[in-house]
Amino acid sequence: MKDEATAGADKSHAAQLTVWDVPSATVAGERFRVMVGVRCSAGCDLGGRELSLFDQHGSRAATAKLGRDIWPDTEALYVAEVEAKAPPTAGNFQWETKMDGWNSELAHAGGSFPMTVRVVAAPDCEVTVRAVDREKQTPIRGARVVMHPYRAVTDDNGIARVRVARGQYDILVSGSQYLPASTSVEVAADLSTCAELDADQPDEVIE
Repeated sequence: MKDEATAGADKSHAAQLTVWDVPSATVAGERFRVMVGVRCSAGCDLGGRELSLFDQHGSRAATAKLGRDIWPDTEALYVAEVEAKAPPTAGNFQWETKMDGWNSELAHAGGSFPMTVRVVAAPDCEVTVRAVDREKQTPIRGARVVMHPYRAVTDDNGIARVRVARGQYDILVSGSQYLPASTSVEVAADLSTCAELDADQPDEVIE
């Protein structure tokens, strides 16, 4: 036979957390924002409830309150934007969002969700990447440039400027209807490079 405490625990509603819009990288010591969503397993109103963000040491880094309205096109998901300060040194750090349990008409159990905060040194160099069609030698607009963990997109002139810390990088450039191209560079000062992309040929249709 279950005791009253166990029976009450069985009836607890669970807080289900999720996190998105975590920056691909944050400069050491700078502030960053993430979006946190919480829903009750039974669809209860969570508007105004407080949640917290804890750093790699288990210290509370930020708090926020959930909005009063349900996030569009979701089932009882309440959302908050949380702002915190990144650690002062570069590295990958395991943080966690948490919501404590509470009692209303029924008991609600707390919940948590892990997240990785990727911290990089302050950029001190600028890399200019020009993306062009290899055959036509015309600029490619909207090409994605990745110098992990830094990212940028080319403008109308096919140019992207990426601020990075000094070091060795693989530059990956990709665009819609183009095959990706990559190259390695050693960044010790500002530099420019050109990425020539080949058009992605559609598969031939055999009749």
